[in-house]
This record gives sequence, structure tokens and C-alpha cells, in this order.
Amino acid sequence: MLVACVAGWMIMELEILGARVLAPYFGSAIYVVMGSVIGVFLLSMSGGYMLGGLLSAGCHSELALGFCLTGAGAWLCAMPLIIRPVCEGIWDAGFDDKWGSLIATLALFAVPTMLLGTVSPTAVRWLTRQASQSGRSAGLVLAVSTVASFAGCVVTAFCLVLLSVRRTIAVSGVVLLAVGGAVLIHVWLSARRRRSAGPSEELNPRSP
Repeated sequence: MLVACVAGWMIMELEILGARVLAPYFGSAIYVVMGSVIGVFLLSMSGGYMLGGLLSAGCHSELALGFCLTGAGAWLCAMPLIIRPVCEGIWDAGFDDKWGSLIATLALFAVPTMLLGTVSPTAVRWLTRQASQSGRSAGLVLAVSTVASFAGCVVTAFCLVLLSVRRTIAVSGVVLLAVGGAVLIHVWLSARRRRSAGPSEELNPRSP
């Protein structure tokens, strides 16, 4: 649930900061830049939900989620370095503000948003122990992550936009790296415990 909250917060934070990132290059018209940002985020989240559903069905879903979170974190850490060359390159290629903002949003934000979108399906799978619990688990994950998105929206709109946008994105990347690293460490420790418990279980088998 904590990982779902972090992902929900980060998605909404990036969506609001995305408009600020693109405004110096493509303007701040709501029907152009904001339309591109909202559309790309919705499309990327859809792809992330599908990818997360596929990954959650595997036996290494925790490992996959850890790599998705660290991948999103690494992307955000690198984003401050690539914003200017990407946006200027798209503008210099001759695209207008509409298509330019759409392509720039895809190039900068599609990948991390899709990776963050894999969290919700995986969290639903982890919380579900029986088929009858699937609806309750899905509702709980969606409700909690949406509340976290609301908090991320308010804090970003009221506070974080007043700070350095690029620095905020980089710090968010570090947070995601830490969360993804914690998941990977948990996977490694769990696998180590299983390996160490193997011989004792063989010597003292449990009765059926």
C-alpha cells in the first residue's frame, strides 16, 4: 500500500510539473500544453496498467516491480539534463506548439509514467488471497493511490511549483530509487531466507 501511495503521488506530481517544464518552449495555453500532458499521462498509465497486469502474473512480480520503480527513478534523475535538448530539438525540427508539446511529453514523461502505472495491478495481486477478495483489494488500492494522487496534486500545485522544477524532479527520482531499492533488497533477503531454510526443512519435514 505504501508503494501504491508513492506511485500515485509521483504520477500526479509529474503531471503538474510537466506543464511547467514545457511552458518555456511551447507556451502555457491550457488547450495545447495541458491537453498534451493529460492525454499522454492517461495513455501511459493505461500501458502501465496492462504491463503491470502481465508482470504481476509471473513468479517474480516483486523483482519486476523493483526494477520498474528504480527505472522510473533513474529516468527522473536524468530528466533535468535532457529537458532542454529534447524540447529545443523538437521545436527546431519544425513542429508547432501543438504537435511539439505532444511529442515532447511523450519523449519525457511516457516511460516513467508507464513504469509507475505497473504498481497498482501488482499491489492488487499481492493483497488478494482468494478470488472473492479481488474486488475489495482493487477498490482499496485504487482508493488509497487516488488519495495519494490528490495529496501530490495539492502539495505540488501549492508548494513544489514555487521551487526549482528540475530539482524537484531529480529529488523525486532519488525517492523512487530508494523505494525501488528497498523492494529489491526485500526480494534478495526473502530469497536468502528461503535458501537457508531449505536444508532444515528437508531434515525435518512438516507433517501433512
